[in-house]
Amino acid sequence: MEISNYLEERSKVRLGFPIGESIVQPKAEMLFPMWGANGYLQPFRFTQLWAEERRMLETEITELLKQTVARSAPGQGTGLRPPPFYLESF
Repeated sequence: MEISNYLEERSKVRLGFPIGESIVQPKAEMLFPMWGANGYLQPFRFTQLWAEERRMLETEITELLKQTVARSAPGQGTGLRPPPFYLESF
């Protein structure tokens, strides 16, 4: 995530992702922050993600990736196949 002030590494947080009419609020642990162009880029890892939250995030990520692929020029694909479950690929 991109934030103006970083959070201490290993801080425990609850994130909020608006998805459609719902908000997914999994628990996460902050990882080492990196300086970005407009603040900090700070990775995180989920520490608690319910099955329904996971399904909603998986569906949203899949739809966003489909839109990205649809916008790329025909025949200009990356040659890579996406993993079956994006949240497990990291």
